[in-house]
Amino acid sequence: MDLKKLSAGCCILLICLLSFPETGWAQNKVLSATEIIKKSKTLIYRADDQKNTVTLKLIERDGVMKRIVASRLWKNYRGIGGIDSKMLLVTRFPEDSRGVAFLVWDYAQKDRPDDLWLYLPALRMVRRISGQDLNDAFLGSDLTFGDMGQRRLDEDTHHLLSEEIYNGIPCFVIVSQPNENESIYSKKVSWISKKDWTVLKIDYYDRTEKLLKRQTIQWQQVKQLSVWKQTKVINVQNGHRTIFEVSDLKVNIGLNDQLFSERALRRAQIP
Repeated sequence: MDLKKLSAGCCILLICLLSFPETGWAQNKVLSATEIIKKSKTLIYRADDQKNTVTLKLIERDGVMKRIVASRLWKNYRGIGGIDSKMLLVTRFPEDSRGVAFLVWDYAQKDRPDDLWLYLPALRMVRRISGQDLNDAFLGSDLTFGDMGQRRLDEDTHHLLSEEIYNGIPCFVIVSQPNENESIYSKKVSWISKKDWTVLKIDYYDRTEKLLKRQTIQWQQVKQLSVWKQTKVINVQNGHRTIFEVSDLKVNIGLNDQLFSERALRRAQIP
């Protein structure tokens, strides 16, 4: 064996691998389903905070539509104090539901459920949303109160179902099954872009394993951050649809912690 030729060949191979990191060994690295879900969630937590307007369009099967406009604040805590994030949403329209407010604290600790509060201005009352209420529709939409929070990785069991092309984009298709018995879902199936880890579509299945609703998501880039632009949800069993549209979006503006307190919830005002 010619050791000089072997040594030279090894050097050329090493140079190629260092020069083209997306090929060779790097390309063959297999990600687990949990790692893929984790990468998709990381996109949400890259921003320090967000302020935006959310417009909900609630559309009946016959086409009758109701519109709700709300202001939304969100802040990333990155696990400090055991908290992942906090979110405050206050309705501005229609007038008869103006001031209805919703506060969510997403916790980082395992086995600690999120805290959710609802403020009803007509009753001047803050109501804590219990575990039984998490499956109720959020503001009459096709997402539940529980859907409004971010689930921790340990709350579901994840596995890779397949790899598919969705809207021309190569995706991982991940099945996530809730570990708790109280969930109204038997599983969620998510289409996650291989290119940038954005979640493009989610199918929700009821407890009998039948498709219940489908969510599609459009993303936008703001200050090199990936954030939602619009999401559509259709209940395939009753034909009801919801469109969530994000506008007036501002990121990394330095939101104060006091904006995410029960006192702020009672004021039901977003500066």
